[in-house]
Amino acid sequence: MARSMFPEAALPPSELSYDSCVPRTLVHKRAVSEVFVTDAVRQGPGRFAIAAQWPRDHVFFQPGAEGTSDPLLWIETVRQAGIYLSHRFYDVPLNHPFVLASLDFSLEDAQPPTHVPAPHAVRLDTTCDVKAQDARRLSMALEAVVSVDGRTRGRVGLTWQAVDPRRYDVLRRRNSPPSENADAPAIAGAVALPPEAVGRRYDRDVTLASALGTARAWNLRLDPDHPVLFDHACDHIPGMALLESFCQASALTSVGSGGPAPRVWTLQSGSVHFTCFGEPDLPVVITARPEPAAPGRPGTRGSRVAAIQGDRPLASAVLHGTLMRPESIARGGAA
Repeated sequence: MARSMFPEAALPPSELSYDSCVPRTLVHKRAVSEVFVTDAVRQGPGRFAIAAQWPRDHVFFQPGAEGTSDPLLWIETVRQAGIYLSHRFYDVPLNHPFVLASLDFSLEDAQPPTHVPAPHAVRLDTTCDVKAQDARRLSMALEAVVSVDGRTRGRVGLTWQAVDPRRYDVLRRRNSPPSENADAPAIAGAVALPPEAVGRRYDRDVTLASALGTARAWNLRLDPDHPVLFDHACDHIPGMALLESFCQASALTSVGSGGPAPRVWTLQSGSVHFTCFGEPDLPVVITARPEPAAPGRPGTRGSRVAAIQGDRPLASAVLHGTLMRPESIARGGAA
């Protein structure tokens, strides 16, 4: 195997516990089964070691044919870590909504080794940089080096703010679409994509609907009863739902017409920026176009993706991934 692009961190024994998950309210989850963080220890000013556990299988973050993890599981775990640290160590009240601004990530390979006898033990060596903090607001950037079963395998960075309900209402109204955009049309002739076309097992996990005769543009397809993407009530389109749609669009774009099935494409790196709240009851169009290989990663295939509602861009991203053998896929598509 090629030399790791992430230096191996010496992981000294710590007091981190993997025995049980943290309270679900501290990571804003309704279902205990969706909580991955188990513990956190402060190691210095703005520095924390965080423990998490990944299941061997999951209803949505599904392992691939050889047991490899879904790359979005990395991002969801770090997202939960940021929320947990904010409440436990930075005194953010539980009723303060969180607004995700951006994320970036780089994963070493096709994720953890296969056929392990127990769930994966994950450690996040995390640095937090507080940009602003008072009684009504916390603005923070977080950088996490991710180690899985004792081996450093990637990094994930997040920026977000947690604000009191009054300030959130102001932000929410400021980003609401004007009335003339309320009837922004979806792409005509859209048809839901089959799960195997985007590397998913179940119809409910498909977040794109195609349009006849339209290349590299899809309708966002949301299931408000989805047990993971809509784990709890939300007054806007969840960021993880947009990110999943970006991954599916990138897979379809990266393999090209006539190429292998998208399920052999796995996400490795990317950057995502969120600009507006998405209204869950109005149409959203997902667009994508090819991008060159990632710097320092020859052989990767990339795409520039965006979510647009009416005339408002909701989010944009540049994502890169690699084509893999079907037996080594990381996103769990059915054969």
